[in-house]
Amino acid sequence: MKEIKDHIAYELLKTEYERVSLDYVILSFEGEETGIETHKKAVIEAFEILNERFSEFDYSVKVEPEKMSFEKCRIEELLSVSDELKEVVKTGEKSFSIPEPLSYSFAFLMPPYGTGLKEDDFIRFNDVLFPDKEDLEAYRFSDDFSDYFDAGKEWWGTGLWTVLDRKKKIITVIAASLTD
Repeated sequence: MKEIKDHIAYELLKTEYERVSLDYVILSFEGEETGIETHKKAVIEAFEILNERFSEFDYSVKVEPEKMSFEKCRIEELLSVSDELKEVVKTGEKSFSIPEPLSYSFAFLMPPYGTGLKEDDFIRFNDVLFPDKEDLEAYRFSDDFSDYFDAGKEWWGTGLWTVLDRKKKIITVIAASLTD
């Protein structure tokens, strides 16, 4: 697997979506995908890349792949915004409950100090990441295989999702460990 460093989503995260508090790693792969093994391999590779990114802060995380657990999730559900969250984002409500488990849309739109982003931003960004939603496969991983998740377990929440685009041979890893 190889990181697609020039993917347009990375540029958007540096400009229009710089307040998004998630870690994205976008990888290409060759050969046949092998179901969940491809997803697990992508997570391990993503954490190696995150450690490279974190090294400038003299920080690294450990990964214990044998502790990984996961569940398949529907792509429509992963990329949707709940009615409750739509209302919170629309009204700017300051008192709300954090969903358990943390949803990707909530992590994107409602990090501890906010983003000012709206549902349309979430949809637009994910349309860049996943333009063809026909042949996507997604998994949600547990948060007990890496100390990356320790901060989020304190309060706000954690999440780790992988989305495989079979046609483009791209797998995106989205990691969240948010706290104040």
